[in-house]
Amino acid sequence: MIPTMPQWKRNLIVLWITQVLSLMGFNFVLPFLPYYIQELGVREAESLRMWTGIIASAPALSFAVVSPFWGIAADRWGKKLMILRAMIAGGVIMMLYAFCTTVQAVATLRVIQGLFTGTIAASTTMVAAGTPRNKLSYALGFLSSSNYIGMSLGPLLGGVFAESFGFRLTFISGGIILFIGAVIVIMYVEELKEEGAEATLVLSKNVTLNGNGNPKDNGVAPFPLRNLLHRSFLTLFFLLFILRIARNIANPFIALYIQDIRGTMEGAPSLMGIISAGSGLLTALAGITLVRLGDSRPRERLLKNLFLISAVTALPMGFTGSVLGFSVFFLVSSYFMGGIEPIIQSSMSIIAPANRKGIVFGVQTTIGSLGWFVAPLLGSYVSIHFGIHEVFLALSIVLFLSWGASEYLFRRFPQSAEEALSQEGRKCIH
Repeated sequence: MIPTMPQWKRNLIVLWITQVLSLMGFNFVLPFLPYYIQELGVREAESLRMWTGIIASAPALSFAVVSPFWGIAADRWGKKLMILRAMIAGGVIMMLYAFCTTVQAVATLRVIQGLFTGTIAASTTMVAAGTPRNKLSYALGFLSSSNYIGMSLGPLLGGVFAESFGFRLTFISGGIILFIGAVIVIMYVEELKEEGAEATLVLSKNVTLNGNGNPKDNGVAPFPLRNLLHRSFLTLFFLLFILRIARNIANPFIALYIQDIRGTMEGAPSLMGIISAGSGLLTALAGITLVRLGDSRPRERLLKNLFLISAVTALPMGFTGSVLGFSVFFLVSSYFMGGIEPIIQSSMSIIAPANRKGIVFGVQTTIGSLGWFVAPLLGSYVSIHFGIHEVFLALSIVLFLSWGASEYLFRRFPQSAEEALSQEGRKCIH
């Protein structure tokens, strides 16, 4: 049945499958790094929380630095190649984790991981570039669901695998899963030629050159890179930044929180895997259900509502005192937070022209990575100076701040991003 589908839909389905494998491979053992570094000799509570934050943040900074360059490379050499680069590099690095003997070696590999991986950004860029405009929210939400299903299956199976065979063999198995995903991409993904993707160089207000160096007048407004500083993009970039802080300030410490509540690490990897699996499945469900509302309703209003509901449902997490109580509120909050990022991505894709999607999503990835970098360090500071339970209170506070920021920004700049940038484009050619 797949061969009769439009190629964009076939790519979407295949990339959905490979993203499940990719995120499953990465999450086969990475959520259990706080337990792995204890095995490497870091057991004192303050040092453990410090290294948990450092290791969680390490790939984010390097990823933020290189993401725009990978975005430019995607526009120049192809998006399929970038997906393969990320998957193959990820497979190699996952296997190298198995041979680490110190926590410093793990942190170093995490930095290298940030430099060369990034399957989510690469796959998102390819889907955004090749999907019909009226299907964007659906396609990105559907693809986003694969990320969280992979994030669910990885810890669920990896937790059992790690308790049975140890962390080192689990790392090697995660690398093999990533290699399988790369083979599927090679065999079944076909890069589409994008409509309007011919590169243009802006020379003046009314002259552009096409790829052959000849004057071009196709009636389409050029897209100077300064448009990335337009308030429409800046609003979306800022909301993505604080969303990433919210999503990553507490997640690295869930394993330690469960260990703290139960008083032992025995059985914790399996329990952590079950909670992560539930969170991933509900976030995936949000990518299919909540995000589809973005194709038929105002995205601004939907974003504001999701930020507020996520903040309210996250508030009780740190006060429950039981694994069951924590899990209930964590899972509900995960569902509502799961709809936010795909809506931001689809809004960004709509206002970015085809020949600039790579760099736009590269900049978006950099900004999101900076939020990812800041969040675990902030969580580490809170856990050391105030306690592990207070990290989850900080999560709720960040979400309330996100809701307040979205209320202010959308009231301050009510004009739609698409309309605003269209007017900017007309100014460039008149």
